[in-house]
Amino acid sequence: MLISTNDSESITSQPKENTRSDLYITDNEYKINNIVEGNVFASVDTLDIVPQSNGGIITGNVFATANSVNIKSDITYSENEKDELGNPTISVNNITSIYGNVFIMADKFVLEPGSEINGDLYVCANKIVLGQNSIVYGNIFAIGNDMDLNCQVGGDLYANTKNFDMKYYGFIRRDLHLNSQNASINGYVYRNSFISSDNIILDDKFINEENFNVENANKLTFSGEVKGNASINCKEITFDTNKSNCIIKGNLNYSSKEQLNLEDGVVLKEINYSEYKSFKTNNILSNIWNYILNLLTSLACSYVIYLLLSKVTPNFADKLADLTWISLLKALGIGLGFLILIPILSILLLISNIGSILGLIVLLIYIILVIIAKPIFIISIATFAKNRISDKLNIYLYILGITLILSLIYLIPYLGFAISMLATLIGLGIVAKNLIPIKK
Repeated sequence: MLISTNDSESITSQPKENTRSDLYITDNEYKINNIVEGNVFASVDTLDIVPQSNGGIITGNVFATANSVNIKSDITYSENEKDELGNPTISVNNITSIYGNVFIMADKFVLEPGSEINGDLYVCANKIVLGQNSIVYGNIFAIGNDMDLNCQVGGDLYANTKNFDMKYYGFIRRDLHLNSQNASINGYVYRNSFISSDNIILDDKFINEENFNVENANKLTFSGEVKGNASINCKEITFDTNKSNCIIKGNLNYSSKEQLNLEDGVVLKEINYSEYKSFKTNNILSNIWNYILNLLTSLACSYVIYLLLSKVTPNFADKLADLTWISLLKALGIGLGFLILIPILSILLLISNIGSILGLIVLLIYIILVIIAKPIFIISIATFAKNRISDKLNIYLYILGITLILSLIYLIPYLGFAISMLATLIGLGIVAKNLIPIKK
């Protein structure tokens, strides 16, 4: 039984013939299925790059900001043929190939099985999925919350993520540079690994051709094969010798809370131990990483809220652009009133005999409103700017720009906190003003 993934479902816009120049896209949804002999510049909700009978080729670079970016290929899953993990084998019928570099900022980026990027991939996204049988011939520079790596990387991988999952078909031709909170690593690293992570799990099918380095970690569960030396600085280290493969063929230099008692044959050469000392030499990198994560979270939240507002209550989304100094001052006053009065109302309801459930509901609504207040403020400013500056550019570019500017302002001592508080109060007031009928 063969299952094809190539669908012909139409999307809002797509080129009717090959493009022999740079392609500029500002539609809500766009599908590229023909040859583009140039660069692609896209600011859209959804961008799909798919192969058809003569397409799926971009000779230049791709620059995209979107809610979702998908680079697809026409593939077939065979239910009758399985790989050694029991998964259906994949046959690639028609590929999507990008000859240049790819620059992506999105909520979700997917490089589907069979697709290929001949240059480097620079991606900043909440969710990053690099599928089986896909190839990035250059380097990958990735920042995101969740990253699934099951592709082939021809160069180095530099990744800063919250959760990193390198699967069985993941292959890195050069070095792995990883900074994450949780790392699950399978697959093959052809040269060296450099990892900083809170929790690291190595699968028994993991192979590191040269040296394996854990620069800082709280917990490491080791299995797999390191053909060179291993240098590990980790608070708690466990060697899972029950797995089919658990070996270091070179030296092991490690520091941990407790000295290990390893079985013969786990480390083939010298073992050197030193007492674990937590160090904070990566404070600057950690601060940068925290800033990037906060920026990504704010950006993704703003994108999602705008998308929901524009689909569910388009009139409310349009009202966000009606900004004047007077309306901002009114929103600030209403927001301040909500910030103070709603918790008091919730407490009074909670301590009463008949209003406890209502008090919980009011408190929950209050928490939700406070969470979405800043994104609402960002969307309001972005919509206002779009109407005043240029209506041709996609709203997501304005949201990106306002988010970047505010995130930098928030870093300024004292002023950053004041602006952050004002943004929350005004956003809260804007929501309240549009939800509750107030006489002018």
